[in-house]
Amino acid sequence: MNRNIMIGLSWPYSNGELHIGHFGSSMPADVMARYFRMQGDKVCMVSGSDCYGTPTSIQAQKEGVTPLSITEKYHKKFVDIFKAIDFSFDKYTATTDDRHVQFVQDFHRDMYKSDYITTKEDKRLYCEHCQRFLPDRYVYGICPHCHNKAKGDSCSHCGQILEPEDLLEPKCLLCDNTPVLKDVSQLYIELSKLTDQIVAYFNKVKDGWNLNAINMTQRYIDEGLQDRAITRNLDWGIPVPDCNEKDKVIYNWAENVLGYLSATKMYCDENGLNWEDWWSNDKAIHYYVHAKDNIPFHTIIFPGMLMANSHKYHLPDRVISSEYVMLDGRKVSKSEGTVVLIRELLEYIDSDYLRFYFAKNVNDKKDFNFTFQELVNSVNGEIINNWGNLVNRSLMFIKSKFSGKISVQKIDVNIEKKIKDVFAEVSEEIEQGKINIALKTILDLVDYSNKLFDEYAPWNSIKSDKTLCEKQLFNIVSLIANINILLTPYLPKGCAKVEKLLNIKENSYNYFELTKDIELEEIEPIYQRLDYDFIKEKYAKYIV
Repeated sequence: MNRNIMIGLSWPYSNGELHIGHFGSSMPADVMARYFRMQGDKVCMVSGSDCYGTPTSIQAQKEGVTPLSITEKYHKKFVDIFKAIDFSFDKYTATTDDRHVQFVQDFHRDMYKSDYITTKEDKRLYCEHCQRFLPDRYVYGICPHCHNKAKGDSCSHCGQILEPEDLLEPKCLLCDNTPVLKDVSQLYIELSKLTDQIVAYFNKVKDGWNLNAINMTQRYIDEGLQDRAITRNLDWGIPVPDCNEKDKVIYNWAENVLGYLSATKMYCDENGLNWEDWWSNDKAIHYYVHAKDNIPFHTIIFPGMLMANSHKYHLPDRVISSEYVMLDGRKVSKSEGTVVLIRELLEYIDSDYLRFYFAKNVNDKKDFNFTFQELVNSVNGEIINNWGNLVNRSLMFIKSKFSGKISVQKIDVNIEKKIKDVFAEVSEEIEQGKINIALKTILDLVDYSNKLFDEYAPWNSIKSDKTLCEKQLFNIVSLIANINILLTPYLPKGCAKVEKLLNIKENSYNYFELTKDIELEEIEPIYQRLDYDFIKEKYAKYIV
């Protein structure tokens, strides 16, 4: 289709390894990127390691090392894990990259000239014991809205964006002492002044957003948009441009979202492309993929920053925000021992299995409850018994009874129409970011194909009418070839195996017509079943 598609995956903090929570919210990005490439679009899927900010500083203090060494350590782990789960980034970088730093400073320098940036003298929490101002993640306390425990930047329970000073009963994370308020000067973006623009933008594009993004953004608008500080006094961060205060840095959230722009520019510079085809092009389509706790940063604050910049960059089109991932009904938490690392899962579970299970369950309406029992049931029941069984029993029959060769036939017109209808439906669902619904549509076609094979009963028809049997098997192989294309964005490794079995290579996400005789390669199982007893033994510490 030749559209310019930018897919931005939220940047994981480089303070710990990737876990099931990251995977759950990230999966739509790679499925969509692979789909759009197969549609012939110009895709730029970007993300990177979020290196600055307090989470990294806190982890560095815990390990007794520098923040830079922490970011380098986890950035490498992120790159390795994303590769292992077959994520197809066009550019995965880090916020410590000099090109990102320079871009951010140039962006802010321009933004500071607008009417939407102001200097405010306000009171910030200061720890007299540690002798330092306390940024958001260095403070914990009670959320003033829902009265649950919260960090100083947001409440994970009610989703409210917070300032550390908003917390009730605040404590310093480093020493557990109660901080005091102290005067300090910071730069603010005046979202209150941008309210009319943000509301007009929201009403224009919200139909392309996930439901939780619409609801949360509407709530913030109804409550009245608040001005937000964009600088902090820290010793780890991107320095505020043209500022004489050595500890004055750009607030983490006011620079990491700009990575979508800087990473696109890096990718284009490295590949001889024009990055403005994505960022100064009204016809480009931008997707932002993240968990629900990142919603206001992508639907209010980031658009506000783009509006405050004179370049008037492309605003977010579609927000694909997922609910949280739970583990056996429990919140994913380090302190509760429920953080299942992707690295651990990959030790004994195929990446296609993980991609399938997360893609099937990720959604914007309720939390996804990850369980090892359901993972095994889903893999064995839907990948092995349905899809794998369709491929294996059909092709094995052809190999056994037709020496692996089927002459080209005219596909049944009703089957052809059904396949084309499924392609149209799935394409619409993926382009809306509904990868779980699209996957169900594909699996329904797998069910249909298995039932059709049983109705054909080739083990009987070959005895009475071999010509008819061959024609029917051609229909089945046509179904398999097309289902394989439909599943490719989800199961890239397994689908590559099926392509090899069929001796077919097709990169377009459209109905595929078999126009030559089928000559099968050696038939081998695509996947192996998971044994729950084995899985239960290996992951016993996570199973209730």
